This record gives sequence, C-alpha cells and structure tokens, in this order.
Amino acid sequence: MSNPSLPIDPSSDKPTAEVPSFGCIVYVKRDVNGGVVARVANLDGISVVASTERDALAKIVPEFKQRVRDGLASGQPIAWIDPPLPMESDEQKRFLPTHL
Repeated sequence: MSNPSLPIDPSSDKPTAEVPSFGCIVYVKRDVNGGVVARVANLDGISVVASTERDALAKIVPEFKQRVRDGLASGQPIAWIDPPLPMESDEQKRFLPTHL
C-alpha cells in the first residue's frame, strides 16, 4: 500500500509553520478600449485596469495580499464582503487561492 503523503522527520520537534491562504474572488471584464477591468468581489476597494487579463490579475493579487497582511498586522478583523458583491452581466468570475 503506497502512502501519498510527504515524509515527516520524526526527530524534528519543531511545529510545522502554517502558510495562511485566502480566497480572492475577482470579476473581470473588457472595457470600451479593449483593456481589462478587474475588481475584487470579497474585499472592498480593490480594482485595476490593464491591457490583458493576465496583467490585471498580476496587479490585483499584490494589492489583495497587502490589504490582508495589513488587516492581520493590525489585529482587526478583515472586512470581508460576505456574500461577495454581485457580478455585472458582462463580468466573468475568477477564484484565486492566495498565499501570503
């Protein structure tokens, strides 16, 4: 019988560090100039405009991460929007699991 888990060093007494992970819900759409508008649906006030969807997501993820880091550092609860903002008819949803 095979074991698909990673080997753990039994001689180590150090606890495994947990890497925080958060779901970033992003809505994307084309703008009138052919670019891409992306906005985070579950955290207020984060939106970007870029020439491609890939560029938009590359811009929005660092902003999302920084907002979450700032919230965790302050000790205050993160102001998640739950349920997320509704999508507009011309938007598509992207779910980005994000590690800090």
